[in-house]
Amino acid sequence: MRLGVALDLSSAEPVRPQVDRMVTMLAHAEQHGFDSAWVGESYHATPQPFHLPSVLMVLSHLAGRTTMALGTAVLLLRAYRPEKLAYEAALLDQLCEGRLTLGLGLGNPEVARRTGHPPTGPAGKAFDAALRLLREAWSPPGDSGDDHPVAIPAPVQPGGPTILVGGRVAASARRAATLADGFYGATNYRDDLLLQQAAAFRSHREDGVVATTRFCVVHEDADTAQELAARYLKPATDYYTARDAWMGPDGPADPELPMVGTPEQVHDAIGRYARAGVTSVQLRVAPVGTPPDVAQHTLDLVGAQVLPHWHDTTTHEGDDDR
Repeated sequence: MRLGVALDLSSAEPVRPQVDRMVTMLAHAEQHGFDSAWVGESYHATPQPFHLPSVLMVLSHLAGRTTMALGTAVLLLRAYRPEKLAYEAALLDQLCEGRLTLGLGLGNPEVARRTGHPPTGPAGKAFDAALRLLREAWSPPGDSGDDHPVAIPAPVQPGGPTILVGGRVAASARRAATLADGFYGATNYRDDLLLQQAAAFRSHREDGVVATTRFCVVHEDADTAQELAARYLKPATDYYTARDAWMGPDGPADPELPMVGTPEQVHDAIGRYARAGVTSVQLRVAPVGTPPDVAQHTLDLVGAQVLPHWHDTTTHEGDDDR
């Protein structure tokens, strides 16, 4: 089990001061042994509590300011031409010296409209074609014929960054197992959906990454943890609630925050994930408006009392899962 930190960056306030605060938080997290920093992206019509557009640009800025592994959670394919994405992801892998994991989701058709891209064909076919193109572009010239794009400069990682694929249907888990290196379960997937998708992925392959992101507030007292979560997670959790975006196996469901509580409760939650085949958890400890001391206290408790039981920091995500 690997533990990382997921960053919340709002489009409702200036970006650079937020990123500077996150860099300070990442330095603290890295001292505790957290090994990765993850950023998502969204293309909103109005300012929102998360995320920013263009996750690769944000991570490029972070590449020179942290030595942690970097991940997209997730990049939305409908905002990109796959050929251009192949070049940009390869370049980012160079900038961060081979520390990139590329988590991918398709995104809804509105994402394509806002970024000026034409609508794609059937979603599954478009996703599969994009995954194949990325792998071809990151292969040495001649490995896949002469008529495919080749990213120059090539990624540092042979064959390109580890690719994780998100999605809440069985086809998503199958795609993650057969065309990618792992599965990514979003924050708004309840545990029953996450574990169902993990099982579906593992039914196709025993190796590979199964990752997820979870809101996390930890305190020595369980009631205090719940109170802090209610106070500081509300803008982000309300975002999902207003869109009926909390998902269980059968569709929209009630909110669930399994990693809010004491260190012992968080340890138990991670144990459930590990037994189900999850290999990586990213903690969203600092949604917009969370005081730095609250986020730091969570990192301190997880770093001292939880992470040592689970985390092997000798390799980056995906190094021995390809």
